[in-house]
Amino acid sequence: MVSKESYTLLRCPGCGVVYTLDPPEESRTGQYDKLDQKIKLGDSPTGLGIIYYHIRSHMLRRKAHIIRKQAYRSSGALLNYGAKTGFFSHHMERLGWKVTSVEKYYEWRQFSLEMFRHRMIDVKEMDSLHPGTFDVITMWHVFEHNYHPHELLDRFYELLRPGGIIVMACPNICSTDAMHYGPYWAAYDVPRHLWHFNPSSITALAHRHGFTLMHHEKMPFDSFYISILSEMNLRHRMPFIRGMAVGLRSWLISLTKRGKSSSLVYVFRKR
Repeated sequence: MVSKESYTLLRCPGCGVVYTLDPPEESRTGQYDKLDQKIKLGDSPTGLGIIYYHIRSHMLRRKAHIIRKQAYRSSGALLNYGAKTGFFSHHMERLGWKVTSVEKYYEWRQFSLEMFRHRMIDVKEMDSLHPGTFDVITMWHVFEHNYHPHELLDRFYELLRPGGIIVMACPNICSTDAMHYGPYWAAYDVPRHLWHFNPSSITALAHRHGFTLMHHEKMPFDSFYISILSEMNLRHRMPFIRGMAVGLRSWLISLTKRGKSSSLVYVFRKR
């Protein structure tokens, strides 16, 4: 939606993970994040930004509920990797958690510092974190962006205490809306998304690095948001109405078939 470029996706016949072929160098990825930054940093949101802002407060509470329930604790040490503008980190701090936030973009780190007085660290500063420090590690639509997923999961294994959990949200390429829109499905989001998972492939990947799937559930609003963006990708008339219709169908199917959800939250426990 930003660059209007096309990319080829390939599926690994061994593990089932789909990946973006020949993505740009990691140092050039910032130019593809303009839309994401505009939505999340805008002081006066318009268009789809309004939808994003309205559902954010609800999702902050829902995310906190998932963590409390799956970590069996109401407070502890939490690492929020890919913290973006810091709203989730701030929310968890208010609930009594000790939060360490990692964010690669200076602009977003500054936003968090000025808005919440919450200092984030750069990705490079993760090397200074001590093993066995955290009870929970979160990634909200971040893992699919990472250039080194194997190394990242190994590092998380080191940083988690025994029995600690990773909570991550990722798009689901087997979702109803993904099947409907095909290559125009907005959650492919190439070349920002390097990896494209379904429940089986991400579970197998996590298992290779010492994690066991404990729970997964759908992200309730993503089917609507992604379908509207997909309609915009297709340049259809009335993208909001058409996208809401497809999103509603996808959401209804996910009520009985969770694996068909547009995005899923996974909870992996350290073995």
